[in-house]
Amino acid sequence: MIQYFLYKTFDEDLMDRFNAKYHTNSDEILTAVYKQPLPNRYLASFATFLVENRGHYMIENIIEDSFNDFFFNHIYKYRESWTMPINFTGSVAYGFRDVLKDMCTSYELQLGKVLKKPMDGLVKFHQ
Repeated sequence: MIQYFLYKTFDEDLMDRFNAKYHTNSDEILTAVYKQPLPNRYLASFATFLVENRGHYMIENIIEDSFNDFFFNHIYKYRESWTMPINFTGSVAYGFRDVLKDMCTSYELQLGKVLKKPMDGLVKFHQ
């Protein structure tokens, strides 16, 4: 999604929505990603924009393409993917658990647990 913003690929409506929500620019984003600590958390903070704009064709394409890339480049690399449930943690996975379910179905994989916070699973395990 950030790539769409940086390259000005968003349509005018989405660009306006993004600018109204974040009040940022290319320089600020690149500095946060390449020069500040915890760039993964910074980038994850933009996921709310995806959630808020579900249904827009560009957002749906970004979500689907991103999860397809993730499944192909990471999950499909392991033979165990077909024999064991695939579990996910984190706010992004939790926010798009419907997409994860659809992806697992289309890739013929079994979706396991999808937790918003990894700590929730650890607490439950140790109880």
